[in-house]
Amino acid sequence: MTVHSGVGATVDRDRGDTARTDTPLRQTARDWVVMCSGIPWRGGAHRQHALAHELAVDRRVLFVDPPDPRPRRGLVVTPVGLNVWHATVPVAMPAHRHVAAANAMVRRCAAGALRGWLDERPGRRVLWIDEDLAAPMIGGLDEAAVVYDATDLDWTFAGRWHRRRRREAWDRAVGAADLVLASSAALPSRLPRTRGPVVVLPNGCDLRRFSPVGPVRRLTATGPVLGYVGTVDERTFDGHLVSEVARMRPQWTFVLAGPSTRGARALLRRLPNVRLPGPVAFDHVPALLRGCDVGLIPYRVGGRADHTHPKKFFEYLALGKPVVATPLPALVKRPGPVRIAAGPEAFAAAVAEALRDSRVGQRRAAAARNSWTNRGKRLRGLLDGLLP
Repeated sequence: MTVHSGVGATVDRDRGDTARTDTPLRQTARDWVVMCSGIPWRGGAHRQHALAHELAVDRRVLFVDPPDPRPRRGLVVTPVGLNVWHATVPVAMPAHRHVAAANAMVRRCAAGALRGWLDERPGRRVLWIDEDLAAPMIGGLDEAAVVYDATDLDWTFAGRWHRRRRREAWDRAVGAADLVLASSAALPSRLPRTRGPVVVLPNGCDLRRFSPVGPVRRLTATGPVLGYVGTVDERTFDGHLVSEVARMRPQWTFVLAGPSTRGARALLRRLPNVRLPGPVAFDHVPALLRGCDVGLIPYRVGGRADHTHPKKFFEYLALGKPVVATPLPALVKRPGPVRIAAGPEAFAAAVAEALRDSRVGQRRAAAARNSWTNRGKRLRGLLDGLLP
C-alpha cells in the first residue's frame, strides 16, 4: 500500500476552497466519514465536495475517487484539507464498470485497502456512497452506519443493456442504507423500500464565491444577456425550447456555457444570438454569470432531469440574478424567487418579466438560507443521530 502525506491546509467553509500552509493537519475529530463517490475529487465543484468540507468540521473525511477505468497499483492517500483526505484505490481489472462481477471484485479490493489504512487511524466509520456501483463496499469497511446520497435516478443514465442490472444494484444500495439523503423533493417517491429514514437535503450554494461583487467577464452584446452554466445535452437540456425563444427574441444573447453534445450543438450553434463557449472552470463561473442579466434553467420536463435539483439555482440567486426555469418538480415544489414557465412563448414572457425585476436583496436572502454552511449544520445533526 502506498500512502502519500503532505503539509496541511486551511479551509474556508463558505468558499469551499483550500489554501496550503505549513501547519500539520489537526486531528481533533475521531469519527470517520468514508465518502465513496461517483465524482472524483479533482475539480471540487460538486455537491459531494461541499458536503465533504462541511462534514470535516467535526469529523475526519476520507474522500475516495471512483476506481479508475484503467489498472493502477496501490492505495494513494493525500491530505487535501482540514480533516479531509483524498484516496485513489487499486484497480486490477480494466472496464470493470461494465461487468457486475468485475465491479464487485474491484470495489471489494478497494474496501480492503481502505480498511487497512483506517485500522491504523482508529475511529468509528460511516460509509457514504452516492452511486449504485459502490454497493459492493457495504460491510467491507467495518462501518457503523451507511449513508446513501441520492442525487438522481442513477440507473436511468445507464445504457439500455445495463439498465436492469443498475436498477437492481441501486435498489440494494438504497435499501441497505441507515440514512438516505435526497437532493430533490421529487426523489423520495421513486426510492425503493429503505431501512432508514429518507431526508430531503437539497443542494446549496457558496455565498462568498457567488457574490455579486467581484470580477465580471464582459460579453460583447447589445441587448440583455441570458446565462446558463451546465451540460448542454439534448437528453436533459431543452435545446428546442431555447432555440425557439432565441428566434423569437433576436435582441437577446444566450450564453450556454458547459460541455455540449453533438446533437445540441447542431441545434443551437447556427443561431446568431446563441453562444456556446464550452466548459468553463468553476473558479471562472461567477465572473461569467455576473455579466448576465438572467439565469436560465431550461431543462426537459418529463424525463431524466425530473428528479434532480439544479445546483445552479441557488448560485444564480446568490449572485442576485433573477431565475427563469422550466417546471422541474424540485423547483415547483420549493418556494423561492423563481419564474416557472413551459413553452417558448411563456418562457420568453417570463424572461421579459425577470429583466424588469430588481429584487436583488430578496434573491440574496433566499440563497443565504440555502448556503452550504446551513446544509452542513443539518447534515452533521443527522449523522449525530446515527452515531451518538
